[in-house]
Amino acid sequence: MYHPRGVYGAMPTPFKRNGDLDGGLLSELVAHFEDTGINGLLVMGTAGEFALMNEAERRAVVDIAVDAAKKIELIINAGSASTRETIQLAKYIKDAGADAVVAVEPYFFHPTQEGIARHYLTIASAIDFPVIAYNIPSFAGNRMAPDILEEFARDDRIVGLKDSEGDAAKLSEFIFRSPKNFSVLVGMDSLVSSGLAIGAEGMAIGSACIAPRICAEMYRAMTNKKYDKAFELQKSLDHAIRAMQVGTFPAAIKYALTLQGFPAGHVRAPLQELTDAERIVVEDHLRNAGINEELFA
Repeated sequence: MYHPRGVYGAMPTPFKRNGDLDGGLLSELVAHFEDTGINGLLVMGTAGEFALMNEAERRAVVDIAVDAAKKIELIINAGSASTRETIQLAKYIKDAGADAVVAVEPYFFHPTQEGIARHYLTIASAIDFPVIAYNIPSFAGNRMAPDILEEFARDDRIVGLKDSEGDAAKLSEFIFRSPKNFSVLVGMDSLVSSGLAIGAEGMAIGSACIAPRICAEMYRAMTNKKYDKAFELQKSLDHAIRAMQVGTFPAAIKYALTLQGFPAGHVRAPLQELTDAERIVVEDHLRNAGINEELFA
């Protein structure tokens, strides 16, 4: 059974200026990340604007990403508000040849913890394929409690959790309660080094797309118990995180990639592009992170 471990970049989905999916840029971005030292990509996560796409577009992204990936792992988000629709896309992702399905927790409505647990158990049973749960209450409007891991332990096809809540104590509890062979991935960029230090198996974050080599080096340092080096790298990553947070998410991720020579397209309405002033702020943060310093000479 597949178990996620290492560095996963939560990649953006490129759109053209008119809002159409830009499949060419998407393919080029996947190819770019294959040579950055990260282990894999989270496709159509929050940074990937999945909630702004219809089913046909999401299937097109699956096809393009899987076709472009030669050696990098792909975990692809099938999540929607409905268990039924999530299963439909999850089956498509499995058949396309991804490594695992990640599913954001149900959103808009507010199921109980039992309902959320049943959501994931039903998906895992329906597709018989590795499933990663995705806790991001700031966007989904729902949150998972650590007790849910007792339910996840009933099905070894639920192989991990991406925790993007940003609560360090809760992240620690998720890690402590993890079933055997279960991977907790840090999803809050600012908690990466501390999460790895207490037992997380990796990270799945947007800033790993802006600064993939910093993240890969941090992961290696932490696994080799070079903690001082890892925490210094976290300080550099923090500047990339600040860059990522400028403007309407994920516009700054796309601008930062474009600035580094890897065009990532436009955001889709109702999201907005960065203003000229915001672009300057992003550039300042990238400079402070030591990313492509020659761009700012």
